[in-house]
Amino acid sequence: MPKVYCIVPAAGSGTRMGKTGFPTKQYLLLGGIPVLVRTLRTLQQSNLIDEMIVAVRPEDVDYARGLFEDYGLAGIKLIAGGETRSHTVKGALAEIQGDPGDLVAIHDGARPLLTRQALARVLEAARIHGAAALGVAVWDTVKRVDEAGFVTGTLPRTQLRLIQTPQVFTLDLLRRAYRQDLTGATDDCALVERLGVPVKLVEGERTNLKITTPEDLKMAEMYLKGTQPPLRIGHGYDVHRLEPGRKLILGGVEIPHHLGLLGHSDADCLVHALMDALLGAVALGDIGQHFPAGDPAYAGIDSLVLLRQVGDLLRDRGYVIYNLDATVVAQRPRLAPYREKMRENIARTLDIPVEQVHVKATTTEGLGPVGEEKCIEAHAVALVGGNPHD
Repeated sequence: MPKVYCIVPAAGSGTRMGKTGFPTKQYLLLGGIPVLVRTLRTLQQSNLIDEMIVAVRPEDVDYARGLFEDYGLAGIKLIAGGETRSHTVKGALAEIQGDPGDLVAIHDGARPLLTRQALARVLEAARIHGAAALGVAVWDTVKRVDEAGFVTGTLPRTQLRLIQTPQVFTLDLLRRAYRQDLTGATDDCALVERLGVPVKLVEGERTNLKITTPEDLKMAEMYLKGTQPPLRIGHGYDVHRLEPGRKLILGGVEIPHHLGLLGHSDADCLVHALMDALLGAVALGDIGQHFPAGDPAYAGIDSLVLLRQVGDLLRDRGYVIYNLDATVVAQRPRLAPYREKMRENIARTLDIPVEQVHVKATTTEGLGPVGEEKCIEAHAVALVGGNPHD
């Protein structure tokens, strides 16, 4: 499977937006969150992009870096853009060290309402055809006019499309396209077309608008409010018996102890509770249904592998993980030294910021089976919602 890179040009001056109080339009607030942050979150949370490069105006680099830190956007390469969009993309393209058949998606930083479904469609088309873009049909009648503003002809709507991003190409094709004269190219498709290579258009979405004017921002606010899904909460619980001769694994961390948790898998009760919380939040059953204890395929398996599959199940159905909160109940050993590593493992597995994962530990003050060191329990709560742009 080829890798997927994504270039996000966000170096425009935003002159058509007028005075806003922000460096450029990409940083305007949409539903209380900067437009560019919404765009990047959508791409990251799609789980369809391997590496991302964002290009901003040279004078905005420090501002953007601080914004990424504030909103937990990690693993994104930030560079300074060029004088024009084409020069910005060309500069970002030089940062990619991939194979010729890898895919490169170019997506406008000011298009924050892209859905995972539309992204998946255009990526699949590019895998098949080598070049693909999103487009929507033209509803209004389109006229050709002269310099004086008089109509000179009517264009056939059935042959016209409004082109959106992402536009996706193989790395080799895009590099060839950008070796040409860039003059007059308003998008990446135009450069590829000059090579005589056909670009496959797939159905875009009206909501995938580019925020360029104040009216666009108002329209995006309307779309966002109209599609904002309800939040869902799920609770998970798991308990495993402590036995000699077993490893003690919690949150994917092997913890030195003379007792370990007994189970068909690695018996990571913390991860199991998180899995059940996520599945419960979206009414997708429980881990016993998805990963039966008697199935040899799961014997001794790393529970983080199963957690990733649960995360993929949610994403495939358009859900986004907003927050996870878990409590491990164990008399011994002391878990405080390992909690941060647990958080990191869980966040990395689910491709979410570590700030959205919290792990606590407590004892039962010697009471009950936990206090007698017969078992360890874990409770978890998950807050999720449908992708607000689906």
